[in-house]
Amino acid sequence: MSKAKRAYKKELKKKMNLKLKDRVKRKLKKFKLLFIIFTTLASVIVAIKAIIAVLEKKRAKDPARTGLKDILAFFITKSVTMAEDVNSGIMIGGYVSKLNVDLSQCEFKDHSFIAVKSVLSAIYIAIPENVNVKFDSINSFTYIKQEYDTDSFTEGNPTVYIALKGAFSSVIISKAETVDEETEQATANE
Repeated sequence: MSKAKRAYKKELKKKMNLKLKDRVKRKLKKFKLLFIIFTTLASVIVAIKAIIAVLEKKRAKDPARTGLKDILAFFITKSVTMAEDVNSGIMIGGYVSKLNVDLSQCEFKDHSFIAVKSVLSAIYIAIPENVNVKFDSINSFTYIKQEYDTDSFTEGNPTVYIALKGAFSSVIISKAETVDEETEQATANE
């Protein structure tokens, strides 16, 4: 082979190696960018969860919040079932999440409340059948469905106030049928 051909081949090899290195560098830049984005998102989520944990501890020590129950969901799907006496109220918060809250086993006292805050969430709430409900909401692009009679009030049943603040969410509130133990045993014996 002549010197010119060897020099030409050497030059081509050099150009191909440079092109290959450039391609690899561009791909690595893309991966580095994705890695930076994902680690930033993960660190933000961890920081927010840490802040929420600190706030929950602080709220638990606050004497003005005695008797309040908190149900929070942040970037998760969560199902909660409660069977307690509710003297003052329940705070429900869903932020970019799906939350199923079953309060049908709770015993509500008169003038207790359920406060619901939702942002980019789907929240399903089941309340006992033996309560009267007064409902108020402030919402922006929130789908609200009340699966119970909103006009009738039964004398002697406790009144529960439901306050909703929502943005870009879906909130469905329904009454669950209460089943007496005697009725349940009678149907089980049949």
